Amino acid sequence: MTHEDQQTDVLDFPGAAALQRAGRTELPDPAVQARARSLVLGAIEADVADAQDALPAAAVKPRFDRGRVFALAAAVAAIAVGAAVLPVIDMGGSGPAAGASASEVFTSMAEHTTLTDAYNAQTLTEAYWRTRVRRWVEGDKGHTEDVYQSRTRTVIKVANHKPIVKSQPEGFSWQVGDGRVAWQDINTLPTRPDALRGILAAGAKGSAAEQTVRQAGVLLTEAPVSPLLRAALYRVLADTPGAVVTEGVKDGVGRTGTQISWKWTEKYPAHSDHNPNWIVRPSDGRLLEVNSMPGSRDGHIVQRATYLSAGPAKTTG
Repeated sequence: MTHEDQQTDVLDFPGAAALQRAGRTELPDPAVQARARSLVLGAIEADVADAQDALPAAAVKPRFDRGRVFALAAAVAAIAVGAAVLPVIDMGGSGPAAGASASEVFTSMAEHTTLTDAYNAQTLTEAYWRTRVRRWVEGDKGHTEDVYQSRTRTVIKVANHKPIVKSQPEGFSWQVGDGRVAWQDINTLPTRPDALRGILAAGAKGSAAEQTVRQAGVLLTEAPVSPLLRAALYRVLADTPGAVVTEGVKDGVGRTGTQISWKWTEKYPAHSDHNPNWIVRPSDGRLLEVNSMPGSRDGHIVQRATYLSAGPAKTTG
């Protein structure tokens, strides 16, 4: 490898050309270069150490995403080329670009599903999985409910109402493909997207794409799925055809996100004429809302489920 090859490799990141065009000065004092290198390496070590302290060793993965690695590369490259001014460079780490396709949105969500959110290794060690959701149906004022799901029962709490308790002595499970998967087995589903897609689409009597989307949506909003499985579900959806993206859409509580809509011509066996719309926030991998519209009344929302929070809980409060 030549000296020129080495410089090309170091400067292989977005904005490198702008950095080079900023101009050159004499190389800094060797002590300054050594200090810069020390700071960069120290930041990496501290980041990894924080992740290891926060989670079990088996669940740890580096938290540096591509944008952050680019930022470090830019700092080192600035020294390498002796740049007089380090320009402000957009590293693109907050989500997909405007006008992104559904595939790009879901891929971004998979990348932003991190080990620091509620869906972590603690999930299966607590008694309940709690979801706070605001539900609205056309003609109703709407209400907020806390749903506590355990292995054997569901408890639904609504303000000023008696709790609803549903028992499942045989154990709670979710529909996955043509079978059901129990609470304790949900995170044994494969996290390789092609394998997971095959399981979700198994036994489809209508549109395999529709069955995949609907079952993935239930798992993402109701089940105690791990970060790896959540990211895998998003990657499956990234390669599922038929989605339309609309940016800048507000959910039922006023949060702005990206709407992803599907329309199918084939009928799903348990499908009414309502097509689903998801409102998502790609910057942190959150699914904010699932609403639906009659196929014959495009743009007319008839029901919403707006997801406010989710995570493990020791009790039903």
